[in-house]
Amino acid sequence: MQINLKQTFAEISQILELIAKVVLNFFKTLQYLFKSKIFLPNLISYGARFTSSVTLPTIVIAIALGVVIGVQLGPQFVSKGVGSKLGILSLLTMSRELVPIMGGFMIATQYGTAITAEIANMQITEQLDALKILKINPIYYLVLPAMLAGLVLAPLVFWLAVILGTYSTFLTVWINEGLVWSSFQSGITSFFHISDMLICLVKACLFTVLVVIISATIGMNVRKGGAREVGTATTTTVIAGFITVIICDLICTMVYLE
Repeated sequence: MQINLKQTFAEISQILELIAKVVLNFFKTLQYLFKSKIFLPNLISYGARFTSSVTLPTIVIAIALGVVIGVQLGPQFVSKGVGSKLGILSLLTMSRELVPIMGGFMIATQYGTAITAEIANMQITEQLDALKILKINPIYYLVLPAMLAGLVLAPLVFWLAVILGTYSTFLTVWINEGLVWSSFQSGITSFFHISDMLICLVKACLFTVLVVIISATIGMNVRKGGAREVGTATTTTVIAGFITVIICDLICTMVYLE
């Protein structure tokens, strides 16, 4: 019992220490953002990595979710004469919740784990120490370009996924129930507001910043070992990323709906 308590306290202290390091690295990243020039080669490299790893899975999942909405709700809406409301329902569901959450998960699993693995390997092989000897801060050299690349691309990817996901709902209902586009989009033009688009963009940016900082911090926290420690770090990144995305999504939605 005493051993279990000691282990529990040790794990809690490690989590609190990690959170403190995440907060510290966040403010360091902001400091370099406003005081230093961006290292362009790394920015381009991380942008290409984000595009190749996050875009396709997010879009495919959004399209699949749109098809599910069309299959599940299309017959009921059309049979009851409210097919015109299906468009705004699909769009709001996609833009407010489904795409931000699933997109955040993809950022954590695809982009975040790659950052963690890269930085953890550099930490183990003492490449980060070499950067510090050359008076190059890893936050400036690695974390800042990764964060900026995600900030630029995540809103674009999310909204492309929203549009394609909503259109997949229409195609599904059109094929199965014969609902025409003019009826589907009438609800969108009547009820959709710019704030519904902004909440998706805000979530995209927030999730990206948090996942990148957490991923980099976990990678830097690996002190010794090899492939096993890198694998453990990437697994921790996925778990921490999922929890962070869900909690932040809940907070953002509560604030938005008030």
